[in-house]
Amino acid sequence: MLLSSWKILARRFLRQFRRFDTNKVHGRLSGSKLQYKYHAVAAARSRTTGPPFNSKTGYLFAQLGSFLLPLGPSSLNLHLCLFRPSAVVKPEDESSALLLAPSEWGDIQDVVNGPLSGVGAESSWISVVGMWFFLPLNLLQGVLGGLVGSVYRHFSDTVMFAISMGSPLWLAWIAWRYAFTLLVALVANSGSRLSLFMWERKTSGGGDYFWHGEGVWACSFKICDDILKSEQQRSTAFGAISAAVPDLFPPRLLIFLPNIGSDSEWKALRFALHATFLEQSGAGYQGRLKQLPGRIAEAWPKVTVKQMTDDLPQLQKLVVRSIFYMMLGVWLTDAEAAILAGWRTNANFFILPRLVQRLLFNLGINKVKQLRVDTVGIVEKNGLQHVFHQMNSLLPVKYRRDKVVKLCDEIMYVVGFAGIGGTSACCETAAHFMQLKIPKEFPEKGGVDFGSYNSKEKMLDAYRKDPVAYFKESCRIDPPVTSATSLLRENTTVLFNRQQVQLSAGTFRQYVISLANRDPGVFQQPELFNPARENLNQALTWNGALGVAGDESKYPRICPGRYLSLDVATSIFNYAIKNNGP
Repeated sequence: MLLSSWKILARRFLRQFRRFDTNKVHGRLSGSKLQYKYHAVAAARSRTTGPPFNSKTGYLFAQLGSFLLPLGPSSLNLHLCLFRPSAVVKPEDESSALLLAPSEWGDIQDVVNGPLSGVGAESSWISVVGMWFFLPLNLLQGVLGGLVGSVYRHFSDTVMFAISMGSPLWLAWIAWRYAFTLLVALVANSGSRLSLFMWERKTSGGGDYFWHGEGVWACSFKICDDILKSEQQRSTAFGAISAAVPDLFPPRLLIFLPNIGSDSEWKALRFALHATFLEQSGAGYQGRLKQLPGRIAEAWPKVTVKQMTDDLPQLQKLVVRSIFYMMLGVWLTDAEAAILAGWRTNANFFILPRLVQRLLFNLGINKVKQLRVDTVGIVEKNGLQHVFHQMNSLLPVKYRRDKVVKLCDEIMYVVGFAGIGGTSACCETAAHFMQLKIPKEFPEKGGVDFGSYNSKEKMLDAYRKDPVAYFKESCRIDPPVTSATSLLRENTTVLFNRQQVQLSAGTFRQYVISLANRDPGVFQQPELFNPARENLNQALTWNGALGVAGDESKYPRICPGRYLSLDVATSIFNYAIKNNGP
């Protein structure tokens, strides 16, 4: 009798297995069977490396789980324990049953070409037409505002007024002239954002705040340090302006998520990011770190520090390959590295509001969209989809992406912008300083004083003595990420433009790391290059004070890849300096 029952089950299984179609699996799973099938597959997947339901093997375990249902739940639990020794997870209620189904991969084109959101009236196409129509007048006002401090303060006040009114279309002219004002001010300050911030602060009275874009900017060390230690309200905002989503930025990017409460999406995503990519003490990470110097030597034989500054594209590709290898275990081709170097070279497009993007016929947005598509394409080409499937499965059900390509896009955006772009900027600054040179986009005057480190030999000695301290001091003076956006959680009164201003809860608040790191009340002679500073660990360069005891508990949003960045930079410079230095 028992043998006959198993024959029937076997025939049923073979019929289903022959008709297997991955595209129809999700439609067939429903109710309690879906829940049991999901747990069966989850258990099986812990022994496989491929994404769920991407092969007949994955489906095989799902079907075995459903065939055991007639034998009773106890038999199913016994079956699951063969694959996962821990207790069986209880199924969720039926309202979330569909969320339990393993996610499909999806198409990155659908992600970057999704419906636009958060487009204000001042960024509408009719506003763009008006901006072009009044171009001469906008340029004239922009020149005055970008060169004359009192005019700049007045323009900032009018922007605040327009935002308080909800930025209606009839006030779009304020945004038009302000866009040109910021452009002229940036050019007048040698194209350096740090110089621009210092000028804006000075024109606004030299206090702890100034206005820029759509928000207030905090620049003292005390205020920035307090923000970084707190739970932050976040939104789809970048550079204190509304971010262009989903074409320029993914809407659920890690930097857009608030870290409020113990059950936040930010916390779940950060945990999954660490567990998947940044387990520094793990054997995989340490093994790749040991092999990295050999990879670097093969990619750029006999490179010197001077060659790094003479050939920045090659340096950027080396950083790309190193970051990708350390995180995903694949050493990219030169062509693939050149594509991903776009995360460094296209950085200026990230800070432009949608109004300016449209004024430029979406040139910047289209470049970044293509970069996102190409980045995901490199992941797919190297067969790394399973990594993101596994990461998605680590998220709580309510935070999982229905299409895993969305998660891949979000994570690779952070890897590209912060990991590749930030580490490249760190290496570029350190290499320039090592030769007593000024890096690109750095103040021509008053930016750095090399002090007693006034020769290349002394710079090399400083690096050899303590490579990490050398990078910390270089990046304190010239941070790769200059600032970040949070939101005011309550109504706040601030002093700028020499007057008290009441700001409403929800106003964008940018904390300016590049100015906080130069606070003379904390860092004596802040422009002086000195890797031996006693309080160097207080610098907020990596979105928190790297090196203080319990840095991650004190600064919850401290850069998750800070040690990876330093490991890569140190590996590159150790090899270059060994080749007779600059």
